[in-house]
Amino acid sequence: MSKISKIAFLMAGISLVCMSITRYLLGDWVPFCWLALGMAVFFVVLGLIKDRAFFKEFLTMKTTKEGMSMGVLILLMLAVLSIVNYIGVRHYMTFDFSTGQSNTLAEQSVKLVKGLDTELKVYFFYKKGVEGNEENRRAFRDLIKKYQDINPRIQLSFVEVNEQPDIAKDFGVDKGSGTAFLEYKGRRSLLQKIDEQEFTSSLVKVTREKNKTVYFTVGHGESSLEDVKEGMGLNALKTMLERNRYTVKALPLIQEPKVPADADVVVIAGPIQNFLSHEIDALEAYLKNGGSVFMALESQNSAGLDKLVRKMGIELENNYVFNIVDTVMGQGINQGPAMGSVFSPMNEITKSFGQSEVTLFRHPQALKKVSEPPGMAIDELVRTNPKSMAFKSLNLKEEGPVGSFALVDQVMGQWDSDPKNKPFSAIIAGDVDFMTNQMLYQNLNRDLVLNAVASLAKEESLISISPKEPQATQLILSETKFGVFIFAFLIPLSLLLLGTGITLYTRRRNA
Repeated sequence: MSKISKIAFLMAGISLVCMSITRYLLGDWVPFCWLALGMAVFFVVLGLIKDRAFFKEFLTMKTTKEGMSMGVLILLMLAVLSIVNYIGVRHYMTFDFSTGQSNTLAEQSVKLVKGLDTELKVYFFYKKGVEGNEENRRAFRDLIKKYQDINPRIQLSFVEVNEQPDIAKDFGVDKGSGTAFLEYKGRRSLLQKIDEQEFTSSLVKVTREKNKTVYFTVGHGESSLEDVKEGMGLNALKTMLERNRYTVKALPLIQEPKVPADADVVVIAGPIQNFLSHEIDALEAYLKNGGSVFMALESQNSAGLDKLVRKMGIELENNYVFNIVDTVMGQGINQGPAMGSVFSPMNEITKSFGQSEVTLFRHPQALKKVSEPPGMAIDELVRTNPKSMAFKSLNLKEEGPVGSFALVDQVMGQWDSDPKNKPFSAIIAGDVDFMTNQMLYQNLNRDLVLNAVASLAKEESLISISPKEPQATQLILSETKFGVFIFAFLIPLSLLLLGTGITLYTRRRNA
């Protein structure tokens, strides 16, 4: 190669370096970059033309041809690997082999995520140096990855509060304990904790374009929605509904005997005083028009609603249900909360409840299915286990029947089997205490209430998802099986391995 060609290629390299440095320092493409690029091309062409005979002879050499063939093969292999990796990143499948399917999202979550038609932004705020933040970030990243596997429109951003104060201020975040927000089409929702149940509920909140309205009847001694400190109040329920973007309002039917047109659900929570006839007529008209009602009625006090419930094929037993427990002294009555542990396996409200999980009620009454009226269907959502007993009074002096008792029922269909009436839905519970401040967050009570309201409001996607826990595989052996395991497997295997080791050692020693 001539000296002029070497100088030309050197100048081309210097021009490219100057162009790259200028582009990096200025952060933009300026006219000088075009000049440097043009000079690089010019010097390369000059060097090739000056020594064209040398390059022609070099390219026709056998070693050059073989080297170029090998280079082409390497480039093709790299291209194939790049394409395979690109496709693998964009289109991949995951498999969950865990016993409890703890790494798989629930059907509600999958359906909701697939429906996203624009970008969902997820922000995780933290501060460096705060204890536990790394573990929270890792857990949150793993959770979001499950959703991103279904829909790539979910974008996750980790925001350090001190490094990006503008974003933190916009979201009102000043702590570094791991606060997270969802943002979708300008709507935001705060995550209370890191799990699928909370994330999916927050996702419903930001994707819902209009809030559902839940009315609570007042004027009959119902449990108070505003009572925060009293255990029998319903303020915790009100707060929970509002966090799930429900609008909660009071419904004084005694003043205006008509259910408002915007009522998605009407809740009657533990009334003491009787409903007047025109109020019951208003509720019946609401059901005929396809309404949704949640009745939680205490034993011995149906507040005049027993006739309305009877029209749905259910009779209030006006008794008190207790669980029977085994003690060292024999069987006895558990006078604490009654447990509902048998759930409807096919109903959307309860099908996610586990066999070992329970709902708690305080002195509930049993619900008896008299008959299914034409055009209606009754589903017993929650029942006690067969070892339960019903008493006519709380003094427990006179024993009642033993068995499994229905505590919560759902009725769906058309009122009076009239095809002109719209399909209604009603849930009747034989207790109100399970949704009060004191008991709402015990066991599955929260899930039962939230799922029931979501079902009545025709929002199946908001139905609560019970947390999935890893299930341990247990190996239970009887004494006989354990003996067979020891003498037929463990000891022979140990002797076989010992004998094999001694044999190999002896042969190698004498070889």
